[in-house]
Amino acid sequence: MKSIKRIFQVLECLFLALLISCTTKDEIKKYWHAGSERPYIINGIKYYPQVHYQYAAIGEASWYGYDCHGLPTATGRRFDKNKLTAAHRTLPLPSMVVVENLENGKKAKLLVNDRGPFAKIHKRIIDVSQKAAELLGFRRKGHAKVKVTCLPEESRRVAIAYGRKPYPAKK
Repeated sequence: MKSIKRIFQVLECLFLALLISCTTKDEIKKYWHAGSERPYIINGIKYYPQVHYQYAAIGEASWYGYDCHGLPTATGRRFDKNKLTAAHRTLPLPSMVVVENLENGKKAKLLVNDRGPFAKIHKRIIDVSQKAAELLGFRRKGHAKVKVTCLPEESRRVAIAYGRKPYPAKK
């Protein structure tokens, strides 16, 4: 069984290498920007991703972990419930934010690398990883009133680390 799994892993790597060898750097950049900036529809609602890092809002946060652990995020990387990450509907991917739990004053700096939350409860403005919910003190409760503030300079640095062109400072 392990050998069959290994064969599929090797085939996947060969396919990706072939795909990358046939793709120019300009095409990769276009795909990344198109995928992260394009409006999208979930449950009949159209979302418009931001093209700047100016964001501050108060609302509900929830968390996700077990069901999504190991699955790819919107940035293509694997979700790890034990990392300090979050999902947001419209912030540029990736972005850095500070989330403050307004019920207990606890704060955490999180990497936004996924899209969500898409629960029917639209007052939720962010989903955080299980680890982030623990640090913010609401894992057991499941949700909390929070303030989310984007960190523009750190967001630019993380965009570069992810191989994408960061958005310029707002003038």
